[in-house]
Amino acid sequence: MDATTALLQLLLLLALGLVTPGPNALTCFAHSGMFGKKSNIPLITGMVVGFVTIELAVGFLVDSLGDNNTALLVLHWIGLSFLATMAVVMYRFDPSTIKVTTDGGKLGFRTGVLMQFVNGKEWAFIILMMSQFITPLGGGFVGIAVIISITVTLCVSAMIAWTFFGNLLSDMFSDENKGPWIFKICGVLLLILGILFLIRGPPIFE
Repeated sequence: MDATTALLQLLLLLALGLVTPGPNALTCFAHSGMFGKKSNIPLITGMVVGFVTIELAVGFLVDSLGDNNTALLVLHWIGLSFLATMAVVMYRFDPSTIKVTTDGGKLGFRTGVLMQFVNGKEWAFIILMMSQFITPLGGGFVGIAVIISITVTLCVSAMIAWTFFGNLLSDMFSDENKGPWIFKICGVLLLILGILFLIRGPPIFE
């Protein structure tokens, strides 16, 4: 795979990931609705730190595996398992249960960081991105840095968008008719993505 193809596929993967609302997006729009848009600044900052930490860890792990096809195959299946699980969860998700627990007040930097480590959707996308695109995007630290720079830029932009437009979308999500269908469609999209990665298979080195 050449760099241009890898970049286009990475952008397509990210686009699909960002339009399907996950824990970060739902938290951003619910939290901003409760405490105002500025309250999301430390929360999103924490999300970025947690996200980059996971990307670096997974990226260096994938890079350290080198041409170990067995290890890459295992990692590939772990990513697909996470993705399949999130597809099922999103398909069955009840949007009327969307809420942010704020017993201690506003959510902040620490919560933003810790959320990333229990975000199954995020783990799935990071594992699949790193295992598929590090090598064609430069390999080693260069490939990891390229992926991180692109994903952080787009993800932060998306979180800001969810913060500003979340109030409008929350009405749609909470609608007893439209809400469930939105998440069912998102679940199907994630399932289709998983099938495409299943057909494509893991990166194999000769």
